[in-house]
Amino acid sequence: MKHLFITFVLSASILSAQDVLTLRSGEKRTGKIAGIEAAVLKFQVPLPVAPGASPVFASVSIPRADIVSIDFAPDPAVEQMLGLRASVGELQAAWAAASPWLGIPKSHAARVGNALGKALLAGGASADAKMALEIFQQVESGAWSPEDKMKAKEGRLRAMVATGRAGEAVREAEEIASATEDPAVLIEAKHILAEAAGASLKKLLEDNPRWEEDLNVIPERNRLYHEAVDLFLYPALFEGSQADAAARGLWGAVGIYQLAGESANALECARDITILYTGTKYAAPAKDFITSLPATLTSVDLEKEAREENSAAPQQSPDDEEKPADPDPKKKSHETKNTKKS
Repeated sequence: MKHLFITFVLSASILSAQDVLTLRSGEKRTGKIAGIEAAVLKFQVPLPVAPGASPVFASVSIPRADIVSIDFAPDPAVEQMLGLRASVGELQAAWAAASPWLGIPKSHAARVGNALGKALLAGGASADAKMALEIFQQVESGAWSPEDKMKAKEGRLRAMVATGRAGEAVREAEEIASATEDPAVLIEAKHILAEAAGASLKKLLEDNPRWEEDLNVIPERNRLYHEAVDLFLYPALFEGSQADAAARGLWGAVGIYQLAGESANALECARDITILYTGTKYAAPAKDFITSLPATLTSVDLEKEAREENSAAPQQSPDDEEKPADPDPKKKSHETKNTKKS
């Protein structure tokens, strides 16, 4: 049963942006959401008044079970915040306000939660990673949008890696990678696997600073190294259609090469970002990285050397059997660099 309460409101701000409820009966109610409880939603609807009189609103309690969806009024402040690199504090405040609407169709709560989880992970602190894991779990289980659920799942796996649960994350990411044909989902799964391999490699090197002298450690070091590099470079297979993912992968490879003491290979990946993916957010840090390197290193161009080697190689005769084109020349050039070093 709906309970009706009359409320006199002196401000007419509620009229500037209104929410629209769609009920199971097919009825649409226009007004402003005033609050939400476990079973009911408080909704304010304007009542007819004489010209010039102060607005009058009725506060209606509507059972949440009767609501099919809500078309939320545009919130420019939230949209602007999600479009920019907002601070953790700003996102936490927005999440506190939005989280009650997580399961309501068409709410932006899941986007806010995923953005907050991502920002917490970027900070690198262990406590923040644990908080991010909790938020991603909440969004994954409660969001109304399958797309938001998948992004929360990806965030959860990254948070698991960051909180020392890489083994579990790797198994789940491998299941996702083997079960999907969606390039975007596959790229994200492989990126999670790359991050896990990179984290394992870093720990292995920290625990074994003289790994080159340990015959038991060398094979694992080499496995993790090549696995991380190959997975980070995977988006390059998509020939420019995944520019952001390819640039992110190259930047991840920069980190692996640096970890392995291969500054020349790291330089080449950074150069590729600044040349091929100038419109991505990784271009600026890649440029800064190149600038930070000594001139004796930046004067070396492995890509140029590879091109010269290829031009000097014997040309294929017309009678030779035609071979299929290499589907991934960029990745092949990086693999050539790897074999030179390892």
